Amino acid sequence: MNNPFADFKKIIDDTKSAGTTFDYLSNVVKPPYDYSDLLRWQLAQSVSALDKLIHDLVRIGMLEIYQDKRRSTPKYESFTITLGVLKKMKDEPSQELSYIEEQIILTNGYKAFQDPDKISESLSLIWNESQKWDRIASSLGRTAADVKTQLKNIVIRRNQIVHEGDYAGFSSLRDNIDEADVVTTIDFIEKLGKAIYDHVKS
Repeated sequence: MNNPFADFKKIIDDTKSAGTTFDYLSNVVKPPYDYSDLLRWQLAQSVSALDKLIHDLVRIGMLEIYQDKRRSTPKYESFTITLGVLKKMKDEPSQELSYIEEQIILTNGYKAFQDPDKISESLSLIWNESQKWDRIASSLGRTAADVKTQLKNIVIRRNQIVHEGDYAGFSSLRDNIDEADVVTTIDFIEKLGKAIYDHVKS
């Protein structure tokens, strides 16, 4: 499972690099121009990187289970394959794995793997561990409650940025966003992604 994490790391690194642009614009071009949307993009993009990582880990892990390369899970065993995909597999057995992957993408593609509960649920397809967040948080030297709370708060802010333009409620003023907070967020997401990957890699 090296590629999913490599992709995740590249997205995180690219996201971090936007901070250099923000610093340059703020310190050289300077206000009255507002460059804070670069920070908002960084925050939203870091969450998207984690979401993509989970999707990729689950997709590849399920294919590995199907090929008997990793241990199955009860959640995996209950995954639904449509009759249409089964027919394709029957008609073209040489493409069996591709059709399984197609089904996984169709089933999971519309789901957002950002909330701690959704992440845990999705990882159950490839990781038969009842205390996932305890294991993950332990790798970070923290409690599960702390890690989940921080992630939830980040996702709430991400959703406010993406769905509401970062205007809280009915306010006509945008919420402030702090560069140091964004750096902390990206660092947390990067460490969280690494911890998850370390636990589920084959």
